[in-house]
Amino acid sequence: MNYPKKSIRAYAKINLSLDIAGRRDDGYHLLKSIMQSVSLYDKVTVEKTDGDSIEVSTNLSYLATDRRNIAYLAAEYFLSELNKKDGIKIDIEKNIPMGAGLAGGSADAAATLFALNGIYGSPLGKEKLLEIGLRCGADVPFCMTGGTCLAEGLGEILTPLSPLPDCHILIVKPKMSINTKSAFADYDKTVSTMHPKTDEIIKCLDSGNLHEISVRLYNVLENAVAPYYKELNKYKGIMLECGALGSVMTGSGSAVFGIFTDSEKAEKAKKKFSRMKIASFLTVPVNDIIAGE
Repeated sequence: MNYPKKSIRAYAKINLSLDIAGRRDDGYHLLKSIMQSVSLYDKVTVEKTDGDSIEVSTNLSYLATDRRNIAYLAAEYFLSELNKKDGIKIDIEKNIPMGAGLAGGSADAAATLFALNGIYGSPLGKEKLLEIGLRCGADVPFCMTGGTCLAEGLGEILTPLSPLPDCHILIVKPKMSINTKSAFADYDKTVSTMHPKTDEIIKCLDSGNLHEISVRLYNVLENAVAPYYKELNKYKGIMLECGALGSVMTGSGSAVFGIFTDSEKAEKAKKKFSRMKIASFLTVPVNDIIAGE
């Protein structure tokens, strides 16, 4: 039998700003962050199968394919919502580096929910899908929304913003990764006196001033982890030397990115990192995510 199949592009995200606005009684941090989708993506293909189990396959041998993979969780929660026990196969072609702060896993979960909803004839509305997404992970609701957004709360309170102007975004993934829980724990040990000027960035987005946006990039977690990861400042410095308007760590790291107006300067920086055998990805902003290909 030919079962329905759907392929979705799962776009990575970067944080133009990341601030900690407080902490809940249960220990979860409250965020205030400007998030942006970029053109680096995983390809997620979902199909119904015979049987009653969820199977995850991937091009990376070390990627978990059980409930530790939140794409698996997304499928489990989706089927539970419909009270179904169908067989589902999820194939993930990974391009977004792991342990980078680029929301690769969250993007895969978001794509899985989009695909399943399409396969089943769109039984769930956007609010219910976002609710399921949040159960999978804090970044999943943004990955289901995309574009440029102010994310607050745990990341689920999303306010669409004016789009990031056209530019070239070079993402660099150091060889080391940073554990998200460790990054937040390091932040809790610091006395943070500097915070991103989030409201100013929003005004600069409204006016389309890329230079003023770029010089205001700031991430409070970077300050907390930088003493342990000297490469972060080194790689940011290389991007600035090559002509980036601004550079900052994204999410809880370890990836850093630089914003360029000149594609040749961005390419020059990319080649420099290639010679250093450091993974890099040249991307552009994505302001309209499309649930499919």
